[in-house]
Amino acid sequence: MVFPCNEIKKEAWKLLQNFDHALILRHDDPLLPAILDVYEKQSIKNGHPQNKTKGVAFQTELATAYPDCRLVVTKETMTVEGMIKIVYDLLKDKLNIAKLTFVSGVNTASAEFDTHNKMERCPLCGIALNENGACPKCGYKK
Repeated sequence: MVFPCNEIKKEAWKLLQNFDHALILRHDDPLLPAILDVYEKQSIKNGHPQNKTKGVAFQTELATAYPDCRLVVTKETMTVEGMIKIVYDLLKDKLNIAKLTFVSGVNTASAEFDTHNKMERCPLCGIALNENGACPKCGYKK
């Protein structure tokens, strides 16, 4: 089954949008409490009403996103290898990922993964069916 590229981008962007123009810190960074304190004092911890480009909040073992204040707190160091681990962890249940490659300047990293998930997909458009066996895009029902 082929998965439409535009749908891959939509699924990934829902979560990865949190990293776009965000402050990304490790959970043990000594600046984190001070930054959160400044965000609180400046009344920006809960976001700004004009900010419409927020990703979906998430919390995993490797990272937590706070989209309202454009902050991601990670347990991984933000190298390309660390980013691959975080992205795979976020998307492994939504997409059948076989390989991820990240490039940052002259630093490149790739990782290959076993594809064990057998997702039921819509025969009309290729989108993963929801828990009720319905396609969220075209309305097909199993």
